[in-house]
Amino acid sequence: MRHYSFSTWLTIIMLVFFSVMVGLAMEFPAKARFMPLIVGVPAIVLCLVQLAIDLFHSPKSAFHGAPRAGIAHEVPGMEPELPEFGPHTVSQEITMWIYFVAFVAGILAFGFYVSIPILLVTFLRRQAEASWRMTLSLAVAAPLVLYLMFGALLHIQLFSGFVTPRLLTLLGIGAI
Repeated sequence: MRHYSFSTWLTIIMLVFFSVMVGLAMEFPAKARFMPLIVGVPAIVLCLVQLAIDLFHSPKSAFHGAPRAGIAHEVPGMEPELPEFGPHTVSQEITMWIYFVAFVAGILAFGFYVSIPILLVTFLRRQAEASWRMTLSLAVAAPLVLYLMFGALLHIQLFSGFVTPRLLTLLGIGAI
């Protein structure tokens, strides 16, 4: 029996998730169906490509030129390569999950246009150690690109969060 890596199982789970999402979206009205299809169909294709790479690669494949994770290759003067996942990656994985959950909570509470710049500033400064110039440029550009792509071009209103419209109404600005 073939041993599948964590990455392969994660790809299978994502493939099932996106397939169910696209299947459910087919029951929606045409305008409501658009966004799940825009996200789901390319994701399904990419999952299938990744599965093909994972399942049908040969050791000499161009996709897998590097040594496989989990297999230590002894090179004189160098430490053996650590596996892709293990006890040494737990803190990094927990940190990434915290960012992911905080991002989802931020979108639910404050919407895309507020959450994305905050996440970008936090992540790029703390994890990627990017410069302030790069961080602030991306934090300003990302919501602008989202608005131009979804709001102006596709006429799709992104979720504004549960708190943001109420807060704007309380401030007398009105809902977005």
